[in-house]
Amino acid sequence: MNLEELVRAALAEEAKAEPGEVGAYERFLGRRRRGALAVAASTGLAVALVLAVAVGGALVVRGEGGDQRQVAGPVVPSPTSAATPVPTRPPGPVETTVPAPPPVPVSPTGVVRRERQGFELTLPKGWKVDQSTTRSYAQFGQPWLVLSPGGRVITANDQRRMTIFTAVHEPRAYPGRATGDPRPLMTGQSFGSLSGHRSSGRRADGRAFAVGDQGAMLQYAIAWPYRCAAGSPCPEAARWRVLQIDIEGTGGQEGLKVRRVARRLMESIRPITNALAPAGASVPEEPSLFADAPVVVGRGGKGVYAWEKVVRKGSGQDYWTEIRHQDGGLMYGGSYQAPGRSEQQAMIHCLPSQKQASAMLVEGYGSEAVAKIVLELKGRAPVEVTTFRDKRFPFTFWVVAPLPPEARPVSFTSFDAAGQRVAKGTSFAGYPNCTP
Repeated sequence: MNLEELVRAALAEEAKAEPGEVGAYERFLGRRRRGALAVAASTGLAVALVLAVAVGGALVVRGEGGDQRQVAGPVVPSPTSAATPVPTRPPGPVETTVPAPPPVPVSPTGVVRRERQGFELTLPKGWKVDQSTTRSYAQFGQPWLVLSPGGRVITANDQRRMTIFTAVHEPRAYPGRATGDPRPLMTGQSFGSLSGHRSSGRRADGRAFAVGDQGAMLQYAIAWPYRCAAGSPCPEAARWRVLQIDIEGTGGQEGLKVRRVARRLMESIRPITNALAPAGASVPEEPSLFADAPVVVGRGGKGVYAWEKVVRKGSGQDYWTEIRHQDGGLMYGGSYQAPGRSEQQAMIHCLPSQKQASAMLVEGYGSEAVAKIVLELKGRAPVEVTTFRDKRFPFTFWVVAPLPPEARPVSFTSFDAAGQRVAKGTSFAGYPNCTP
């Protein structure tokens, strides 16, 4: 059962399949959608911001030696494992990813503190923490605070609810910044966003906020930068953190009161801990909001044929992988989820560039089970290569280089440590060849 199914089951269990909760599930998926934008930078050249979705769900960008970068997608083919239909499961116990957390503490005066997300609030009159929905979201790795009148679970007849959480917004759309700001974005980082009619303003404390108004749903995003302790490493996206409030049940005449309540809450919610200048040890954010720092997992080759493989844990369930020239020039970068045992992919690159190719590099990834790869070449002896990996990441990687530019890869077969075949692929992403 995948995550979407789990959430659908949880929400259906809570709302007894009320139609209104289907919309909530769709909004949940909308919040989870990845907005990872890839940036390929080149020394002395303009930076191009690109977004490309490749087959198999990978977000990719290709670099070209010293040339200006360009979008690589859609990359063909997708990983070689066939898609397996997800069976429909009958109603039953809801599976979750983490144990149920304790109830959200509420002070006698109605104050709720979320120290890791850097805010505290006083519950609006008549509104309480929806402990059931808050707990369900937490069990799926989403530490969202949900408020509703009386703390009741949303129903088809009462859609009123406010969901409060920290997110990272794109720098060009960050509250208080000019639209279209060309500042580079962070590879591997997931981004939230607002939908509907946009407006903006500033709170009494000077913090900028943005508004997305869809009629039946209203969204606020308040500038809420993550403040790191002096001298400690800071996530690349820390300054682009926002505090987001999604308000449901704001349509029609009845929704006007909800809008007024939400506005007062947005104006009064207070920064604490890591949303303020540090005064000692910093309180860390919730896991998975920020992408991790990149890690070099392998290097090889010499001169213009030198390469390095870089991986970073993304801010969601994805991993950002890159292969670079050792001088820093990007060959390719893409976002992938942990592969299944037989899932693998191979890609062809031209060195030092496609326009001036004097060699071919073939590289790929597989699951943790893969110990070696045999690369078949047309009219040439096969090449066997051992995989390499870093235990922090659920992948193995392999590189074959340099090959003559006229080489023609035919297939790649993976084997486990016992010599048993794991999978065989006959298609290669990237360039079809490295000769004119």
